[in-house]
Amino acid sequence: MRVIITAANVSQRMSGETVLPLYYFNRLRARGVEVWVVTHARCREELRSIFPNDDDFQKFQFVEDTRSQILIDRLSNLFPYRIQDLIFGQIIHFLAQRSARAIVQQLVKEHDADLVFEPTPITPKGLSYMYGLGVPVVIGPMCGGLEFPPAFRYMDSPFTRFSIHAGRALAQIGHVLVPGKLQASALIVGNDFTAAALPKSHRGRVYRVEESGVDLSLCQPVTQVELTPDQPVRFVFFARFVDWKGVQFLVEAFKQVAPKTKAVLELIGNGMLFEATKAQVVALGLQDKVNFHGRLTLEDSIKLIAGCQVYVVPSLRECGGNAILEVMAMGLPLIATNWAGPGLFVNDSCGILVEPSSRQGFIDGLAEAMLRLAELPELRRKLGHGSTKRVTESYFDWDSKVDRMIEIFEETIAQHQLEVIPKMA
Repeated sequence: MRVIITAANVSQRMSGETVLPLYYFNRLRARGVEVWVVTHARCREELRSIFPNDDDFQKFQFVEDTRSQILIDRLSNLFPYRIQDLIFGQIIHFLAQRSARAIVQQLVKEHDADLVFEPTPITPKGLSYMYGLGVPVVIGPMCGGLEFPPAFRYMDSPFTRFSIHAGRALAQIGHVLVPGKLQASALIVGNDFTAAALPKSHRGRVYRVEESGVDLSLCQPVTQVELTPDQPVRFVFFARFVDWKGVQFLVEAFKQVAPKTKAVLELIGNGMLFEATKAQVVALGLQDKVNFHGRLTLEDSIKLIAGCQVYVVPSLRECGGNAILEVMAMGLPLIATNWAGPGLFVNDSCGILVEPSSRQGFIDGLAEAMLRLAELPELRRKLGHGSTKRVTESYFDWDSKVDRMIEIFEETIAQHQLEVIPKMA
């Protein structure tokens, strides 16, 4: 089997979804699949460091930036994050995809490829330029179509809500003009939210595969050391510092926890709210109990998380959850929002779900969950064992996911051949 992967970014350093193509690239090749990758030139230096062998690195082809993309990217910085992401990000992606499509077409002909695979971007509304390539196209797994919980819709300004709804409406027109998703042979979704957000009139078969996954060779169960009465329970947050990740609510909840326990809160990541969160911690008098680590490599993040006792996911608009699954594989108990991705991955066998019923109710729920786990080591152990069991028995690991993707590829190629043979006759 010969597969062309196309992805806007392929990186271990950028946002969570950019590492997905690397997982597919490595594991498909390990299973004997010939693979080539088309991605943006911004990833060239990192990929060269990951693949110093010329034979491996030559599997990558790069899309260079145009002047218009650079200008639009600078303009996007004047707008709220969600508009940057959902509107300007899609425009930039659209422009880059025109160049990517030309490279993919060339590779398909040069290597007699069987299939084109587009694993990112994961949004179901995003336009795909991968059509008319002469081979079947598989897109996904996708994850998206989410809103904030009703009690938190205020976090989007009226202008942002209008822009998002207008953008989603225009996306349907965009899919007609750029019919990659409409013409794709297979569309893979992670959940029902995403399936409902797919463009109307798509012709491809819809498969269900979780977008997120975990590398069990990297994230292995850790032995939880029995804490002495003088040792603190360490809660850890690992995400971007943006409003919908909920770090501001977590810090406010921790204000209720700190005076009653020896607990410590470890914060990994950076983003738009990084400095504001630091100021919030100082204003609440928590600077001796909250540690900021900034952005770490995945390996360093895992090392730090392995030394903690509880992982907290206060996200309010999270479709998937690579980090959640990685922590579950390590055997940590979780506290998570009972909404969308976290609410699907976490259950009462491995964590405590907090209802986002209201702002104060959510904060109080986070605090109550932290207090319970800070005070009950036996509950931490029980839920930690449940985490490992759930992630290994529910096929959330990357090897199981890639095996399933190969099955989908084979079915898609076979179906394409059945459709092509009558036309040739």
